[in-house]
Amino acid sequence: MVTMNRNKVVIVGTGQVGATAAFGIVTHGLCNELVLIDHFAAKALGEAHDLDDGSEFQDRHVKVRAGDYADCKDADIVVITVGRKPPANSTRLAELGFTVGLVGEVVDNVMASGFDGVIVMVSNPVDVMAWYAWKRSGLPRTQVLGTGTALDTSRLKTIIGEETGLDPRNVGGFVMGEHGDSQFTAWSTVSLGGKPFARFLADNQDRFASVSTAEIEEKTRMRGNEIVAAKGGTNFGIASTVAGIVQTILWDERRIVPVSTLLDGEYGEHDVFLGVPTELRANGANEIVELELNAEEQAKLHHSAELVRSYCEGLL
Repeated sequence: MVTMNRNKVVIVGTGQVGATAAFGIVTHGLCNELVLIDHFAAKALGEAHDLDDGSEFQDRHVKVRAGDYADCKDADIVVITVGRKPPANSTRLAELGFTVGLVGEVVDNVMASGFDGVIVMVSNPVDVMAWYAWKRSGLPRTQVLGTGTALDTSRLKTIIGEETGLDPRNVGGFVMGEHGDSQFTAWSTVSLGGKPFARFLADNQDRFASVSTAEIEEKTRMRGNEIVAAKGGTNFGIASTVAGIVQTILWDERRIVPVSTLLDGEYGEHDVFLGVPTELRANGANEIVELELNAEEQAKLHHSAELVRSYCEGLL
């Protein structure tokens, strides 16, 4: 008998982030079947119908429907986006008390279905929630990851593009650590057109004298807060990030993405999830690409790890 991998993705939580991520997955035709689950079943059903109604105009038909946790049994990926809109000027860590109960319930229900795929955690504080989901699910470390600093890295590249007038896709490098206030730009990894960014600026002083790395880093860190203040939440950037991660895993692209994954000796850290460059493939977060960070960057990573670990204490 011929068996075919149907590429099934489940999204739990159909608020702004979950619904926009679903739209990204559908418009890119990333899977055969997309199932939406929400505490409010009518919301999931409405989003599913709305997404499916445009299928004639998509490049590929993705079957979208509302479902329940039994649908997770044969899913390749479960994306968890549950939570609430953060109040203005609050940190992502401030969402912990509210989110942990929701995430615990979702993970228990997903695992009760017999699920053995990859969990992609989006709920904030994402590093803490990814660690918690890993502990609670009992899945191997490769099969639980968070969106980490993937969006922050994309923001960094976008802002460098704005500052230099060049296509952000010319930029290499990573934002690392917590997806939050303790994140840092690993400037030793940042390049533009293959040239170290500091060299690029030094060689083009006449054009880019006003460009400041400290300013770029601060803009990157604050970008999410500014968007929340302006429109009440962020959804497009994180949804694009989720779609990119889903594509990379489902299609076994083996792309290196700074997702939140378990550090178990890498960078001298243990038992903590942080955003670090990681090779994504069909089994999830496969291998951490350990970069040669300078002393200042190492210190920032350790500070980030201590902060995230302190919030994980007492959750189990």
